[in-house]
Amino acid sequence: MSWHRFLLIGLLAILAGCGKSSSGGGNTPPPSNTAPVVNAGADQTVFELTTVQLDGAATDADNDPLTYSWTQVSGTNVTINIATTLNADFVAPDVAAGNPEGLIFRLSVSDGQGGTTTDDTLVTVQEPPPPNQVTLSGFAEYEYPPPNNFCDGLNFNAIAIRPIRGAPVQILNASTNAIITSTTTDSTGFYSVTVDGNIDVFVRIRSQLQRSGSPSWDVDVRNNTANTTDPLNLRPLYFLDSAPLNTGGADVTQDLLAGTGWTGASYTGIRAAAPFAVLDTIYEMMQLVVSVDPATSFGALDAFWSPDNNSSPGTGDFITDVGNGDIGTSFYASGLSSLFLLGQDGDDTEEFDDHVIAHEWGHYFEDEFSRSDSIGGAHSIGNQLDKRVAFGEGFATALSGIGLADPMYCDTLWVGPNLRGFEIDIEAEAGGNAGWFNEVSILKFIYDLWDSNDEGGDPMSIGFAPIYNVMTGPQRTNDAFTSVFSFAEALKAQPNAETAFIDSQLAREAITGPGINRYGVGELNDADGNPNDAPGTPPDVLPVYTDISVGLPIRICSNSQFDSGRNGNKLSEVRFLKLDLLSQATLTITVDTFNPATTPSVGYDCTTAPPNDPEIHRHSDPDIQLWRSGQLLVQGWSCQPNREVTQPVNLSPGTYVLDLSEFRYADPQTNTPGGYPEQTCFDVAITQ
Repeated sequence: MSWHRFLLIGLLAILAGCGKSSSGGGNTPPPSNTAPVVNAGADQTVFELTTVQLDGAATDADNDPLTYSWTQVSGTNVTINIATTLNADFVAPDVAAGNPEGLIFRLSVSDGQGGTTTDDTLVTVQEPPPPNQVTLSGFAEYEYPPPNNFCDGLNFNAIAIRPIRGAPVQILNASTNAIITSTTTDSTGFYSVTVDGNIDVFVRIRSQLQRSGSPSWDVDVRNNTANTTDPLNLRPLYFLDSAPLNTGGADVTQDLLAGTGWTGASYTGIRAAAPFAVLDTIYEMMQLVVSVDPATSFGALDAFWSPDNNSSPGTGDFITDVGNGDIGTSFYASGLSSLFLLGQDGDDTEEFDDHVIAHEWGHYFEDEFSRSDSIGGAHSIGNQLDKRVAFGEGFATALSGIGLADPMYCDTLWVGPNLRGFEIDIEAEAGGNAGWFNEVSILKFIYDLWDSNDEGGDPMSIGFAPIYNVMTGPQRTNDAFTSVFSFAEALKAQPNAETAFIDSQLAREAITGPGINRYGVGELNDADGNPNDAPGTPPDVLPVYTDISVGLPIRICSNSQFDSGRNGNKLSEVRFLKLDLLSQATLTITVDTFNPATTPSVGYDCTTAPPNDPEIHRHSDPDIQLWRSGQLLVQGWSCQPNREVTQPVNLSPGTYVLDLSEFRYADPQTNTPGGYPEQTCFDVAITQ
C-alpha cells in the first residue's frame, strides 16, 4: 500500500469519527431516573377492635405514574382493606389486658421505571381505658301498717318501714329499658352496683326471691287477675321502679320505698307495698328453715295476691274464679305449690297480716318438706276436727309464731266500713275441749316445745331442729295418717329426746303421752270435755284406729255430731281403720250401709241424676280409701247408694290404713232440718 493511500484511509477514519460525534447518534447511555419518595405515615397507638387508617404519601421527581402496595411485616395477622391505595385500613385485633401489641405495616411505591421505594409504620394496639364508672346504691324498703289493738284493722297512722330483703334489683336503660346490670338486696334491703357514668337509668325491684346454690329458693309474687289468658305461673310479677336518673360523674344514691297506697280513708294510690310485704314474710319463714338446714333447697312457690282478690266463693271453675279474684279465702293449693291471698279493699286484705301469710306458708312447708294428709275444709277455733286437719292447721299456726318469733297471731278483717279482726295467743289460747282433735291444742303443744319462755308448765325448749327433723323424716314416711300421734311418737324417738318434757306438754293439752304411738293406742279423750265419763260418750270417736282383718267384717259408724255445717272434716265423720297384712294378696273392699236412711227408687241411677236431685241426698254414699305411707292405693268414691266396692288391688305384706266416711256429711244439701241423719253405720269387709 502506498503512503498516500494509507494517509487517505486515515483521514477518512478521522472524518467518520467527527461525523458521529456531531450527529449525536450511536450508543450513548439513557438519561438518569429519580426513585419515588415514600412516607408510610406517623406511628400511631390505637384501641383493639377499632378500624385503623393507614395514611401514606408518595412523590416522584420525574412525575412518573405510581403504584402502591401495603403489606404487613409483623404482629397478629389482619386483613388490609384497599391495600393498593395510599389510604388503606384494617380492624385492630383483640389484645390481652395490660399487654399491648405492635404491628408493622410497609408501604411500597413503584414508578414503573425500575424505581421502587418502601417505608414502614408502627401501629401499637392496646385495650381502651375503662369508662368513667360510678357506684349506684341505695335501700329498697316498704311501708308496713301494724294492726290495731285486738287486730281490729290496720293502723295507717303508725307506719313502719321494713326492708325488702333478697329481692332482684335491675338497673335499666331509661330510653330502651334494656337491662344494664343486676344484683340482689341484702338482709337490710341494701343494694350496690357499678355502672357507667353519665347515662340515664332507672332502678327496678322485682317481686321475687331467687337464689341458686345452697340454700336455694324460687319465690314469685304474681297478680292472678292480670293477663288471665296466660297460665297462672306466667301471670305478671309486680315491680317497684324508681324515677329516671343520670348516673353523672360521681357515686350516686337511689333509695326506693313501696307505699301502701292508703290516702286516709281508702286505697286510692298504687298499693306497691303489698306484694313486697308478702314476699318479706316468706323470706322470714325461709330463714327459720335455713337456721337448722343451711343447705336446704326450697321447692318453687308462687304467691298470688291481687287488689281484686275477694271472699266470694265464685262459680266453682277454679281458673275462672282466680282470674276474677273470687278466691273465697286465703289458702294454699298443694297441687299448684301456690298461696292465694285476699286483697280487696273493703272486704279483707291479707298482705300485712304476716301471721296469716306465714300460716299458709306452713301448709307449703308441710306439703313440700314433710307430708300432709289433711283433707282441708272449713274450721274455726274450738272445733273438734278430723285429726289430720287438726294437726295440719295447728302445725301451720305454730310455725307462723316460731318463724316470726311472735306468739300473737293476728288476722285483720275489713268488712264494709267496720274494722274487725281476731287474734290467737298461741301460748295461752283457750279454744274448746283440749285434745288431739283440736288445732289449738296442737299449735300450743308445738309452739311450747320451741318457746324458751316458761308461762307455767313450760320449763324448757327443745328448739326447732328436732321439730324440723321429725317433719322432714319420720312424719313424711310413717305408715299411719299424719297427726299429733305420729308426730309425738317420732319426736320422742329422736336422739337425746326430752321424753318427760314432751309427755308433760302433751298432758297439758289432754293428749295421752306415755306409751303414745302413731295409731293413738291408749288415747281416752273422746272430745266431750269430761275425762271421767263412760267410754263411748260421745260415740264413734274412739278408738282412733279400728283394726280390720282379711275375711273378718266389722261394723263401724260415721257421725256428724260435731259438724253443724256439714263440711265433712270434723271429728268422727271420718273413721280410721288399720290392716296388718301378713302375706301378699289381691284384695277387694266392700262397704254396705247398715242402716240406710232410704232405699233407692227402682232403676235409680246416681250417675245421671242432676246435682240438686232430692233423692240422691236421701241415700247413704259411703266412701273408702286405702293408703300406705301416704300413698293412695285404691279408692271407692262412686255415688252408688248405700254401697261401695273398690277395684281389686294387689298388696304386699305390711301395714295399711283406711279412711271411711259418709259423703252425705260433706254434702251441704243435707244440712237442713229433718235432713240426713247424724249417724250412719257401715259393714266393712276386706276379701280376697
